[in-house]
Amino acid sequence: MEAYRSSGAARRIMKRVSCILLPMLPLQILLRKKPHWNGVPIAVVDDEGPNGRITHLNTLAKKSRLRIGMRQTVARDLLPNLHTAVVSPEDASEVSRELVTSLQTFSPRVEAVDYAGAFHVDPEGLRRLYGGYHSWATSIHRYLRARHWRNSVTVGFHRHRALAVAMTHSGVTILKSNDEERERSNKTSLREFDLPGDLCESLGALGIETLGDFLALPTGELHSRFGAKASALHDSFADDMQLPIQPHAFDEPARISFQVDPPDEDQNRLLFGIKGALHSLLHQVRARGEAIQSLELSLHLERAPLHQEHIETASPTLDLMLLLELIRLRLVGLVGLVGLGEMRSQGAVEEVELLANTVRARAEQVALPGHQPRHDMRGAHRALDRIRAAYGEHSVTRARVREAHLPEASFRWEPIQHARLVEQRASPPISSMIRRVYARPKPLPLRKPKEPEAGPSLAKNHAIEHMYGPYRVSGGWWKRLVERDYYYAETDHGDLLWLFYDRPRKRWFLHGVLD
Repeated sequence: MEAYRSSGAARRIMKRVSCILLPMLPLQILLRKKPHWNGVPIAVVDDEGPNGRITHLNTLAKKSRLRIGMRQTVARDLLPNLHTAVVSPEDASEVSRELVTSLQTFSPRVEAVDYAGAFHVDPEGLRRLYGGYHSWATSIHRYLRARHWRNSVTVGFHRHRALAVAMTHSGVTILKSNDEERERSNKTSLREFDLPGDLCESLGALGIETLGDFLALPTGELHSRFGAKASALHDSFADDMQLPIQPHAFDEPARISFQVDPPDEDQNRLLFGIKGALHSLLHQVRARGEAIQSLELSLHLERAPLHQEHIETASPTLDLMLLLELIRLRLVGLVGLVGLGEMRSQGAVEEVELLANTVRARAEQVALPGHQPRHDMRGAHRALDRIRAAYGEHSVTRARVREAHLPEASFRWEPIQHARLVEQRASPPISSMIRRVYARPKPLPLRKPKEPEAGPSLAKNHAIEHMYGPYRVSGGWWKRLVERDYYYAETDHGDLLWLFYDRPRKRWFLHGVLD
């Protein structure tokens, strides 16, 4: 009996864990979008402006003395042919979710960790179907490589040590013992762990270059001398601090469909059928403790391909009437867009399918009488939902300011889902002119001589009476020289225009109007 207990304890200690690493994931995402950049120096930056900092580099860029954290202007001085681009967190999150779903076919327990491109996977259970750990890990490696993802698969015993081994080994690595895992992981450079550059330099000055050197440090004054990140990294490699895998739940779609027999094209009767299906769908979603974030509406027509519509709410909801109203507005907009005659020529609807994209429902705080907010944010969200349903998903946007030397690049339009309150100021705000900026400056007719003193030429029924300026904008030497003289021009009709004279191109452009 005692021997049996000892062997059982050994099996618990030797339980395996696998780490799958896609090195430099943002760089791989960028190359999938721009495959023609293969074979040139590439850097991923956090902003497109000249002050954007480098977050990832390929091998060719590293050979040119570029480093992580360097500003884009400095990097282009060292390497003029450097190709740079931004990989948004949204793109990285979407790819990570897709990878989790793919890896769940090899194990039901998959966890995406904080380190970019790393996933912890439980190899137990399904690995017997593959004939062992090596065949199981090789199948994952080949699956990802066939989809053009560079990856390494390590099967070890400790979550973080297996990740450290995957950082320095390519392909498939099966660790045979805890001692082998410890020995290999201790050789990993500290610079692989996304530590701040100044921290790595401070540790390097003390001769601490590898994980083994770092873990040999006493924990007593680690936090006070090197900070919270160094202390957290040291603690994560403790044998008694290892947490079990926190698997992602399987995304089981909430879906319902119904046949329309006989096929029908009447909007009111279709909405009546959709209402009943929505009621059943909401009951299914509510039982899972979730709420609907968006709906995919599919209409199977008699004599036309499948027609799909995406309907998104400002916030997760279980409101039947709200969802039904958004569907009604979308159907009305659809008929108005293609024309009633063309809609009928496509045939009646044979089948309707509803797919709900859900999120975990939150318990809302109940406001006490007399403490309700003055502004009805729910009503604002419903209004935005109605606008999107009637005019499309990108009809509600806001301007996001960003650093750039050119006015047209100093902001970008991005869709918004939620309304928000603006903080009230103690004093009335200073009135300012509102510029309606064109996406691309419009060239004005040429006039000789091609100098700014000659003034711009407008339409025949317009004339400029006064001009105020110039206001010089210059820069862009790292890509293309830009020298612009901006003016405010008042016409004889009372319009106030925003013009500029492009010196390198020797031409006037209309960039916007002012209210």
